[in-house]
Amino acid sequence: MKNNEPINGSIIEAVTVRSGVHQYDEKNRTVVEIAFKGYNTNYIQVVDFNTARSLMNQLRDILPPNYQEL
Repeated sequence: MKNNEPINGSIIEAVTVRSGVHQYDEKNRTVVEIAFKGYNTNYIQVVDFNTARSLMNQLRDILPPNYQEL
């Protein structure tokens, strides 16, 4: 995917995150749960810490400086 290309799909307007130990993981890894909420939608994704850090870094690269509101 490239930045500034047209994007299609529902727009999620709220997100919550929490961390905890994964209930069914044999290694008892701590994971991050990301819950996306939109119109008639509630989507939950669970990622490991490395993936969460990658997401954080990618968002930091494309968000305005100091995470200011647009």
